Amino acid sequence: MLEHVLIATSRAELNVDLLVDLIRNMPVEQVTLVHCVESVLPWPQRDRRLVRRAEEQLDQEVGEAQERTEVPLAAAVRIGIPAQQILQVAKDRSADTIIMNAFVGIPWQEFFLGSVSLDIIRHGPTNMLVLHPPAEDQEMIGGLKRPLLEHMLFPTDFSDFALSAFDDFISLADKGMKHVSLLHVQDATRLEPHLMNRLAEFDATDRERLEDMAKRLRQNGVEVDLRIELGVPEQSIIRVASELEVSCIAIGSRGRSPNQEELWGSVSERVVRRAEMPVLIIKQ
Repeated sequence: MLEHVLIATSRAELNVDLLVDLIRNMPVEQVTLVHCVESVLPWPQRDRRLVRRAEEQLDQEVGEAQERTEVPLAAAVRIGIPAQQILQVAKDRSADTIIMNAFVGIPWQEFFLGSVSLDIIRHGPTNMLVLHPPAEDQEMIGGLKRPLLEHMLFPTDFSDFALSAFDDFISLADKGMKHVSLLHVQDATRLEPHLMNRLAEFDATDRERLEDMAKRLRQNGVEVDLRIELGVPEQSIIRVASELEVSCIAIGSRGRSPNQEELWGSVSERVVRRAEMPVLIIKQ
């Protein structure tokens, strides 16, 4: 994870300063920038012209950025349906994480994921880092103001999917992860009204589970703190992330979903939609 990342951008014209800041604040080994010229109804002459222009622009900016970072950079321009092309490039180049902005092409005030980002998260097998840049930069790849792994929040419902995601999450310790807040939210919508009298029992059991997870992180040199909250899961996750001023939320793509065909859980979806900080979606 975060070894070969693919940065997808809706614009061939990039802010090189923001791109360099983004790379500088992630422990990556290789970066590929991909831009897709959207073309649903092929028009060969126009398409060739647009692709050539995009390749020239992107190659120039990658060259400028390469002079300021030791991380190997490459560029790819494709034509077609963006989500499909981005996923294909990720597969062809063995990228383990796709990075995109959340609101590309969507007015910021609508507070909704762009359709391309949404399709990639829902249908792609690759981990995804979703950035939430300021409104004025929503069509660009936003930089990171602090190291991505400085203080991570990892919420868990102890499902098999969440525990599998945690196994992958631990690997980030080798990449410089410094501090992790482990969070479990007692889902008030499930406990009320008939199970609230067992809340103390549930808290004690779940704290032991969190301690077991914390022990594994501490063995890898990571500072850890634990929290158990009562509330609506996505609301509590976002509130705690804001209170702790975490650098990133890392969350499994699925939880206790009753539909085994569902590739993206409802809680993780709502967290990605509403969070103001980067969200790393760990795919199963």
